[in-house]
Amino acid sequence: MSSGDWDLAWEAALDELELSLQEAEQLLSATPEAAPAGELVVRPDGTPVRGWVPPQLNSPMPPQMLERAQDLLARQAELIGATMAAMASTRVNRDLVGRISGAPRTGRSTGAVYLDIRA
Repeated sequence: MSSGDWDLAWEAALDELELSLQEAEQLLSATPEAAPAGELVVRPDGTPVRGWVPPQLNSPMPPQMLERAQDLLARQAELIGATMAAMASTRVNRDLVGRISGAPRTGRSTGAVYLDIRA
């Protein structure tokens, strides 16, 4: 593989990482009405992003791409923090709903149980 080919491979890998970060940012900031299923980030060719898989590149990253990679790393760290905060908020909300409804914290519902008497 030539140097130019490796540069293109690294650029494509960073593009894929950036798309997956955009998707995660969109998921964290969206309301269900704002981002219905199937309307998330797509690649320029129209195919959906299905999570980022680290590439298997046998060449060091070109120096001119280092700044972009560092920016993506910083965005990734911010997303990790935002995801953890969203999870904590969801856990608090779940506990509050459980207290309001009187449901125990066992994960099992004590709501109505229906019996099929047609059998």
